[in-house]
Amino acid sequence: MEIIIISFIAALGYLIILCKMFTTQFVSNTQVLWDLLFTVGVPLLFLGTFSGMATAFLAGIWFSAMTFILGTLHPRQKEHMIKL
Repeated sequence: MEIIIISFIAALGYLIILCKMFTTQFVSNTQVLWDLLFTVGVPLLFLGTFSGMATAFLAGIWFSAMTFILGTLHPRQKEHMIKL
């Protein structure tokens, strides 16, 4: 139970930091990038311990859910999207 609460707090912290660094519109437009980074990248930092890796993985899942909700609150605007 503690791992779920700690991972939720960590995911909320990730989202708050991203929204402070960038705009919420930019974060919602690039949510796939952030989801992959936090769901796959952060657990790689905690490969030594099972509880650290599980907490980081659950935080990535919480973060994906939060960015999905953020994306529904701030729908994408086609004229402001980054073109590659």
